[in-house]
Amino acid sequence: MLFILFVLGAQNPHLVKINFIIASAEIPLAFIISICCALGLFLGIALSTILLSKAKLQNRQLRRQNQKLSSQSHG
Repeated sequence: MLFILFVLGAQNPHLVKINFIIASAEIPLAFIISICCALGLFLGIALSTILLSKAKLQNRQLRRQNQKLSSQSHG
């Protein structure tokens, strides 16, 4: 992934004008690509962590329910 980003950055040295709400700036396209990739990586990791945590919590709750039902049917 880093190699692909390096190649993209090396092939895109052009300046791009970015208009913000109150200002504008000329930023290298490679920098914009890097920021977008880093933001996407961060959002992906955050979303995956949240979803994995929810799944583990639900799994834990279902195991407890299963143990209760199992002990009630045997006891």
